[in-house]
Amino acid sequence: MQKRLFGVALAAAFGTMVYAQGGYFSGWREINIPGLVCSDGSPWKFYATRGDSRKVIVDFQGGGACWNEGSCDPKNNLYTRTVNKADLDYAQGIYNKSSSANPFKGWSHVFVPYCTADLHWGNAEQKYSYGTIQHKGAVNAQAALEYTYKNFPFAQNVFVTGCSAGSYGAAMWASHIMKHYNKARVALLGDSGLGITSAGFANLAFNSWKPGESIPDFIPELAAFKTNPGQLRVDAVYKAMAKAFPNNSFAQFTANTDNVQIFFHALALGLAQPTQASATQWVQEAFGSILGIKAVSPNYANYVAPGGAHCIIGSPNFYTTRVNNKPLTEWVNELITKTPADVIARP
Repeated sequence: MQKRLFGVALAAAFGTMVYAQGGYFSGWREINIPGLVCSDGSPWKFYATRGDSRKVIVDFQGGGACWNEGSCDPKNNLYTRTVNKADLDYAQGIYNKSSSANPFKGWSHVFVPYCTADLHWGNAEQKYSYGTIQHKGAVNAQAALEYTYKNFPFAQNVFVTGCSAGSYGAAMWASHIMKHYNKARVALLGDSGLGITSAGFANLAFNSWKPGESIPDFIPELAAFKTNPGQLRVDAVYKAMAKAFPNNSFAQFTANTDNVQIFFHALALGLAQPTQASATQWVQEAFGSILGIKAVSPNYANYVAPGGAHCIIGSPNFYTTRVNNKPLTEWVNELITKTPADVIARP
């Protein structure tokens, strides 16, 4: 019933034109579907621009997360509470459609904003002393995907990506997209979201978010996590996806001492701020995770840049980053059509 309702709403959903600042994005459209909400209950909406209908980016925005009374308190500013289209307004990185260096120049693009504090995975309502948090990321993502499927039915190349929290959204929903576009070439690039965390944190967060419906249970290795999501880890998702879709490619980008990932890792350990020990632990586990995926997944690749910067796809550095004489844009161009070689800068 939910999908049928989405279908009715989406049939007339290509909404009012939205012009972004800077003149780069004259073709973004705002799509509003009644009933979709952000964490604070405000309306959720998403954006799309039409280029070549055979080439489509599905892009999940980042913006923090929360999972309990303390982290969800708005005073702590750990997550985005309302729709924010700043990535489109700034028009940097992959959003700079005027750049001849952009691998996605001329592509259609569906931008999935993030304001539900649940990595685009949740379908839950949590009540705290200061109010109610709507973890409805999965519901919103499904709406954006229904729109994508209806408006780009004959896509031949699909690129799924996302930064930070959006990286986890991209990873979880990529399999659903690949299942739908089963004759297309689909690639996934997770940007700055390796998922290095503790078992205790995963159980707590997933219990708050209720992510069951976002988990691709049509992949045998992931089916059991639908009813027991607290045991799920990001590296297990990548390994299972790569095995299930051997003709598609999967990749991750990260800085080797990403300050934001190190910060949230510390929070997951119960620390107010990272320590030298927790930062070192993150680096060790991060490399163990990405190299562990690579060891069993020939259609998986890593690009690891030096430094502590967080997120690359919406940054001007997308065009200037070069590691071991390999420009990131060249590596991404390869990822569109094949699995590139690893490019790794050790800390």
